[in-house]
Amino acid sequence: MRIAEQRGSSDAHKSVIIYLPMETRAEVCVIGGGAAGMLAALSAARHLKACGHGGSVLILERNRVLGRKLAITGKGRANVTNARSLDEFVQAFGPSGRFLYPAFESFFSDDLVAFFAEAGLQLKTERGGRVFPVTDKAQDVVQAFGLLLVRDGVDILYSARVRSIDAGSEGWTIGLESGGLLHCRAVVIATGGKSYPGTGSTGDGYELLEHVGHHPGRLLPGLVSLHCPEKWLRELAGVSLEGVAVEAWVGPRLLARRQGEVMITDRGIGGPAVLSLSLAVTPALAESQAVVLCLDMRPEKTLDQELHDIEACGNANEILMNVSRFLPKRMALELMRMWGIEGKGSTPLPRKTLAAIARSIKGVELKCTGADPLASAIITQGGVPLREVDPRSMGSRLVPGLFIAGELLDLQAVTGGYNLQAAFSTGFLAGRCAAEYVAKSPNDSKL
Repeated sequence: MRIAEQRGSSDAHKSVIIYLPMETRAEVCVIGGGAAGMLAALSAARHLKACGHGGSVLILERNRVLGRKLAITGKGRANVTNARSLDEFVQAFGPSGRFLYPAFESFFSDDLVAFFAEAGLQLKTERGGRVFPVTDKAQDVVQAFGLLLVRDGVDILYSARVRSIDAGSEGWTIGLESGGLLHCRAVVIATGGKSYPGTGSTGDGYELLEHVGHHPGRLLPGLVSLHCPEKWLRELAGVSLEGVAVEAWVGPRLLARRQGEVMITDRGIGGPAVLSLSLAVTPALAESQAVVLCLDMRPEKTLDQELHDIEACGNANEILMNVSRFLPKRMALELMRMWGIEGKGSTPLPRKTLAAIARSIKGVELKCTGADPLASAIITQGGVPLREVDPRSMGSRLVPGLFIAGELLDLQAVTGGYNLQAAFSTGFLAGRCAAEYVAKSPNDSKL
């Protein structure tokens, strides 16, 4: 392979372009240059070097740069992980979280901090345990990866769209849309999900995995805003509610409850609490179930306590003062109108009205009619069933020499850096185990 530097790039690290002949070879090939793919490549390269193998590692990246989706995460700040414990991380993924224990035990948040420190990038912890680069720039995270990839000798082929992967007796053959062929011993597929297709996450990985016998399930948007038809919400678009609780119900069944920030949008509601709630809501909507959302604007108080506070106010003026203490003024005024007490001043209100106001504060009901589409989702729900992947290696249980990492796996967590850490951890474990597979191969001569 001939390697040349690409100069004049906007990236701080030097980009590497590899000019492939019609056929070339590598030991480990990583398809996808996102969070999971970059860490998989570094992990594989370092393990091969540590065991004295000295084989080459190649990233096939369909874009002209690495980490396009990573560069826009966390509103451009990159919430790379969370400071919570390993067990809390596992809980954030729900019942499927136990699958991640081996990956987290191999590479966890403290390892990530040390990893970025190698490249001179320091991290900081903010509210809720969220961890960001001190520079508040997601692009600095991508550049840190680029620096380490060059330092560790990982080869990168940009604008490389994979057409096919096929297993043979001597390893893998990867066909590129350009017509070139790549032969390697082990493959890590880490192409990301199907959200934000403009960043390169177009679902190619699912098709490649189906080709070799895997069965990716239904794909749904995850961590998205929800749509509600109530007209009064549109009047409040842009209002942010802090510390509220939001529940999702299907009939008498509670789907999920989340607490935190809720942002009112021109289509309904969003914000961290709603994004996390959407993990339970979008599957119900996909099955045409009628979902009702319930906003509790004072979750720290019981209904009886709220009723006591409202009765102590007694009239509209005092209620407005009370509600404005925990809600933005615009929201408080809109609620006054909804309650029918706008402009009633100091006139005492009937106890029946006061009770209705207290119930409304503890539970404003909203009809959920939809969610933002998969193309604009933060993550993809669904993917490769976990039963088809060995959690101890991220290796395929169906095809030897194939490893799967990141968003392709059917694993989803609430917001807060958990999903990105899972991508890093599964990528690290997949890369290391792919290198181990190569090093232990009976045919151990270099390809």
